[in-house]
Amino acid sequence: MDGNSGLVFLLVLVMTCVISDATGELKRKLLCSQCSKCDTNICPPSEAYPHMTAFDDSIVAGALQSDYVSTNDRGVYSVPNIKGSDSEKYIAYYGWESTSGSASGYHRFRNYMDKCSGGQSYLTVDKHGKVRLRSLNSLGSLAEADWKSIAPPKKYNHREFRFWISNSTGKCLTVFEGRGKKRRVGVAECMFDGSNSFQLFAFRFHYQKAFCCCNLHNE
Repeated sequence: MDGNSGLVFLLVLVMTCVISDATGELKRKLLCSQCSKCDTNICPPSEAYPHMTAFDDSIVAGALQSDYVSTNDRGVYSVPNIKGSDSEKYIAYYGWESTSGSASGYHRFRNYMDKCSGGQSYLTVDKHGKVRLRSLNSLGSLAEADWKSIAPPKKYNHREFRFWISNSTGKCLTVFEGRGKKRRVGVAECMFDGSNSFQLFAFRFHYQKAFCCCNLHNE
């Protein structure tokens, strides 16, 4: 084998190892244990199932969406922007489905992996202001699952951010700052002047390596 052939062989070997390692990174014990409950082998259509990001580009994730959130944790969190499974430690898939809540302009948001959650997949807020994933038939009022968007001041709107107001509480969806790799999402009094940037959220339709189930993603 001459020098050039040896170099080519080495490059191919290195590339093969990199691809193999990247595929291995998609296998995460926590998320895969949740996905094993599902009978799915397709990724959600990108236009129908966007991902929701906070103002700092952290991803809003619930159970069955992320290695950050265990399957029995029905809370909703803002987690670091992991850009579609590129993290070496954690992965998540993007899968919030928006459905019309009522003729008055409210929407409901459902986790794509609904079949895995027993219906506990809707973004809701209770009378105590706790945001979590619940089924519609468990709510005291369907208003607890209804959210309405309001455009922020123009200086914040260039990235398509919106305020999301709860129909039941009249308060805005809010990320509460805290230590750790995930931050709690709840509701707080709306600051429509944009002074609380953690009340601004955007839906993204970018699907680079969107994770769907164990070792399955689209490009």
